[in-house]
Amino acid sequence: MPQRALLLVFILLGLISPAVAAPSPRPNIIIIYADDMGYGDPGCYGGKLVGTPAIDALARDGVRCTDGYVTAPVCGPSRVGLITGAYPQRFGVQWNQDGRLMKLPPKHQILPQALRQAGYVTGLLGKWNFPPRPAGDVFDEARDVMDWEGDYFPDEHGHYTGVDEPKEHASAKVQGIWGPQRPDDEYLTDRIGRHAVEFIDRHRDKPFFLYLAFNAVHTPLHAKKADRERFSHVKPEALQFYAAMVASMDENIARVLSKLDDAGLTDNTLVVFASDNGPAKMPVKVWPKDWPVDFLLGSAGPLAGHKAQFLEGGIREPFIFRWPAKLKAGQVYRQPISTLDLYATCCAAAGIEVPDGTHTDGVNLLPYLRGQQTGAPHDILFWKLDDRGAVRQGDWKLVLQSWKPKRQLFNLADDIGEQHDLSDQHPELTGRLHQAWLDWSAPFPPRANPKK
Repeated sequence: MPQRALLLVFILLGLISPAVAAPSPRPNIIIIYADDMGYGDPGCYGGKLVGTPAIDALARDGVRCTDGYVTAPVCGPSRVGLITGAYPQRFGVQWNQDGRLMKLPPKHQILPQALRQAGYVTGLLGKWNFPPRPAGDVFDEARDVMDWEGDYFPDEHGHYTGVDEPKEHASAKVQGIWGPQRPDDEYLTDRIGRHAVEFIDRHRDKPFFLYLAFNAVHTPLHAKKADRERFSHVKPEALQFYAAMVASMDENIARVLSKLDDAGLTDNTLVVFASDNGPAKMPVKVWPKDWPVDFLLGSAGPLAGHKAQFLEGGIREPFIFRWPAKLKAGQVYRQPISTLDLYATCCAAAGIEVPDGTHTDGVNLLPYLRGQQTGAPHDILFWKLDDRGAVRQGDWKLVLQSWKPKRQLFNLADDIGEQHDLSDQHPELTGRLHQAWLDWSAPFPPRANPKK
């Protein structure tokens, strides 16, 4: 057949062949990780102290999870679990002080590395708290970087103590500042929000991953003078600061969502919102003498416990997914899930596999959130600090303590507030769950930096 005739045949075959749909563009991914925000703080989880319209909008337009967990009730191991996709105990991390000496296998690629290798532009804004790999080495852009906490207002030289300075691991530990002291000083939460908007604007034409890790609502208690009158009805003053800090974070989440709308990116951007652990119990260091003590800064809602405890209030957090192109709006998902799952879920959303040499303990949640797969994503979940910890399997939860009663069993379906210990009524179940915890933890290395 002459060459021109053959070419014509191929052209005609192409015209009459069924159309092959082009692959969907890869989604942008934003993980918003609050600090010390309790389960009962957002309005969509029953919060009454301060309105959270932006967080509530995420829930309205996405999937609100009722049983979303973190991997630890304190920030260090909680963030290790999210960013590695693995139980932090695998790396010797059980509590905050372990992070600096943790042993992360060289071949284990953390989430931003996996997405960066897949062609995503990656950015971190805020709290990193992951010593083995400096933020500047694993993100294309890293700004407002903090280890533990930072001041919300700059000093006279424009520096925020604890921010963008590797040698500074914390704030100046001064509580109770209504600022700014100078008219042009920018509140740190606003600064992080502004930088998030600018990041989206710069990279709107390519897939991006943004880890938006506000240090809010962690202490120090600093808030804007402009909000003082707005929350003057809130008592005590420490809680007034907290309300203003929650409001500022929510307003900056709204700025980010508005930028996605303006850039036409909302439909194909997966946004995840969660908090690293439950609300903190006051006081903290350098506490004003006339402020009350022994109260929660924030709310765990119907849950018992708080930050640093393995009761639900320490480890069950607000947990929301929004991806309009893929997830039906207005859903409530009631099966237990974990921040362990975000690694596999983000990789699946990006259309990539978890990298070779990377061990993860989480699962891809997308089939469950889309109704394509039924049942529970996890048969069992674990938490551990030395001989303390917890196990959840189905509706049953075993809490392990170093003091009496050392083992407490709760049925969360009937007792979400963990008020009725059923270990005496169900000794076999108590023993089985405890043995499962022992078997799970047996292969792990000792703590990287045990408390002396």
